[in-house]
Amino acid sequence: PQRQVHAICVHLSLLESHRQKQLQLLRELLDSLPVDAPVIIAGDFNDWKSHGNRTLGLQRDLHEAFERHHGHLARTYPARLPLLRLDRIYLRNAESHGPRILGHKPWSHLSDHLPLAVEVRF
Repeated sequence: PQRQVHAICVHLSLLESHRQKQLQLLRELLDSLPVDAPVIIAGDFNDWKSHGNRTLGLQRDLHEAFERHHGHLARTYPARLPLLRLDRIYLRNAESHGPRILGHKPWSHLSDHLPLAVEVRF
């Protein structure tokens, strides 16, 4: 039998109060999905203080790929000299392998954020 994979792309607000509301909606969405369904959540969390990362880390079986493999979130912003850890890839009911930051051309010149990549296995 085939399983549905739920992919959620995010670009959260720059304002902390709005971001907290968006994270609450994201948690509610996660709670509405089947407990055993694979879930991928990725995007720009605009979470330079890691408040959202701590909040999402409390979710059942959810892990951030870079944090799991490297012990810290990926530095992705600004692309030309990445200092802030704004972009994330969270997984539930899936394994992450080989997370990497695409920090070379052409990737470093396509956006103000560096893209992230990870192999996902179900």
